[in-house]
Amino acid sequence: MEKVFDAHIHHLLKVPMNRAVGILQREFEQTGTEGGCFLSVPHEAGPDGIVHTEHLQNLKMLFFKHVFGENHYAFAGLMHPSDYTDRKAIKKDFLRQAEEYLSVGFDGIKMLEGYPSLLKARGFGLDDEIFDDFYAFMEKNGHPIIIHFANPAENWDREKASPHAIMAGRVYDGTYPTKDEISAEVFRVLDKFPRLRLAAAHFGFFMGEKQNAERFLGAYPNTYFDITPGGEQFFKMLEDWEYWHGFLLRYRNRIFYGTDFYAFSDADEETWKTLFLRRPRLIRQFFETDTEHDYMGNPFRGVALEKPLRDRIYRENAKHFLNPRTPVDKAYLVREAERLTLVPNKESPFADEDLAFILDTLKA
Repeated sequence: MEKVFDAHIHHLLKVPMNRAVGILQREFEQTGTEGGCFLSVPHEAGPDGIVHTEHLQNLKMLFFKHVFGENHYAFAGLMHPSDYTDRKAIKKDFLRQAEEYLSVGFDGIKMLEGYPSLLKARGFGLDDEIFDDFYAFMEKNGHPIIIHFANPAENWDREKASPHAIMAGRVYDGTYPTKDEISAEVFRVLDKFPRLRLAAAHFGFFMGEKQNAERFLGAYPNTYFDITPGGEQFFKMLEDWEYWHGFLLRYRNRIFYGTDFYAFSDADEETWKTLFLRRPRLIRQFFETDTEHDYMGNPFRGVALEKPLRDRIYRENAKHFLNPRTPVDKAYLVREAERLTLVPNKESPFADEDLAFILDTLKA
């Protein structure tokens, strides 16, 4: 099995940390994952417009990096307030957070701020000046950002949206910013900060938008795509594989592997295998074979991408996007875990149990 570096790993499911470590280890072993990047997602918003905060997210990602060690990285997420009245103070605090996170062992920042439900709930875009000092700091120092913005174009049309998107409440009406508006925000950020080290998760959902895909990688020197499946952009690539094959060749140094890996509950062995293997298997079958396969009811034929290009995507390019791995400040992890034990009304599942496990492990 070819080895991979997975630059898109989360811990968002209801699995306690003491079990998640072992589950992830098993999943990595079974998929040939020799390293990866843990991405924090501290805020999410549902169709009701309520923003939920997972207070332990940043701590968990840095702890995973510490536990898994060499060849593993962690990206923090910016913590947002519930009230944006004092915008100058918030702008200053976003910069302070980035400076702190990148001094204690985080390797970059993960932004979910471009997610449609969060954009609607907060009422300001990715290009809002509230982020300017943060972007300027990241650009000046060459620190990387992985950003999720928008979603599949079909999600703005209920008749075209997938059943999964409808069930998850990821179908957007006129009260949400459009996909084009969100993409325009990203390009305005890049026009203002053209040397920003910015990777768009899920190909930026640009597989149906060749002009935007070309602009994103062609007009700015430090932009990247990760190939994490989302909206099943692989099937859109097959609609004009000759073009997209050429695209992958032209930008062979700017596209890297990711899966949206989670520590799925392994209470049911067969279900666990199905869930955690689903996306890695899709990528492997797509890029490594020229035979027929099925992904969640979608038949497709693999493209048998040439191995030197697979090697770049699977392992090499993420290392070019990332800076040299920074050491984890273990004392910071302890202080942060102790601080969070005093935070009331934590929304994190298993918060007290997880904090006790983290502290016990660090102090052992």
